[in-house]
Amino acid sequence: MIVLIAASAVSMLASQAAVAAPTIAYKDCLKQTSIQAKKEKVGGDAYEAYVRNACSAQITALRDALIAFEVKNGTKRKDAAQDADMTVDDYLASSVDNYKFLAGVAADNSRAEAEAKAKAAAAATPAATPAAAPQPPPK
Repeated sequence: MIVLIAASAVSMLASQAAVAAPTIAYKDCLKQTSIQAKKEKVGGDAYEAYVRNACSAQITALRDALIAFEVKNGTKRKDAAQDADMTVDDYLASSVDNYKFLAGVAADNSRAEAEAKAKAAAAATPAATPAAAPQPPPK
């Protein structure tokens, strides 16, 4: 009896490891693609398509591993495929949301810096005094 339980535990760990490697690869791809997209200044709206293209191999590998794992555990293939698609899409949606948020923060920071520079430049330029005025205009 104990041997059967131990064998089941080892089998379960091996099955989960088969899902862990593609999951880690997909997460790494999302991270690296986000860095590359930022360097290439990919817009927030174009980022999802950019990631799907860049990480297509990892998406396929993770989806296949998840389907195989669930089918092996008794889930119907159609249901397993839907679950796998949702899992892949959840990871992607999280990456897209994060990318858009950071892109928005960067845009807001750039706009604030530009406004601050414009105000500083305006404050540094003194008001012109007309030549006919005997004294500077009141402030």
